[in-house]
Amino acid sequence: MAKHIIVQARTPGDRKDFPTLFIMSGPRFLPAAFGANVGKVMRSLFRYKRNLFSFEHVRFVKVNGENAGMYLSYDRKVKDEEEARTVDLLLRYMGEEQFTAQLPHLLWMSSVFGAMEDDAFYLSNMAVYPEFRDMGLGTSLLLDIEETCRKLGAKSIAEDVETDNEGSIRLYKRMGYSIIGEPRGTVINGEEFSFFRMCKDISP
Repeated sequence: MAKHIIVQARTPGDRKDFPTLFIMSGPRFLPAAFGANVGKVMRSLFRYKRNLFSFEHVRFVKVNGENAGMYLSYDRKVKDEEEARTVDLLLRYMGEEQFTAQLPHLLWMSSVFGAMEDDAFYLSNMAVYPEFRDMGLGTSLLLDIEETCRKLGAKSIAEDVETDNEGSIRLYKRMGYSIIGEPRGTVINGEEFSFFRMCKDISP
């Protein structure tokens, strides 16, 4: 395993890496769901407090001082408190026309990905740059989120992973996550997307 540290994201220092890694966590789906300017939009939202894409909810893994990967996560309370502000910021930075065009997909994401139990934490996005893969960093990121969740009193962690993302599914299963229920899917611009909900019980 590569020598590394995991730290809280900062702005503006991490503002360049966040949108790149964010898109990398869903390279087909996220541009389809948010639109072609998703990188620019996420770069803007990252710097604001109290929204679901804020630096406040992101932690980076660093190797030799360089960002190698990240995860974005939050709990049910944060989602409920920050969802309205997130929508306002998306509208501002996407623009009214683009926001309106993407709204059905954003609503689908909110209803499907946003479904959480009160005592659950949601792992929204996780990615590691290709040159840093196979170094155990994904494992370290998942262990880090478990530690964070336990400190905050969460009893489970949930995430949604594309059904064809075999590498991530193997990693999550190895770390104790299980697929819950049937896959859920949507179609955007004629392209089909399907996701598994995966969960891990971390209660004492």
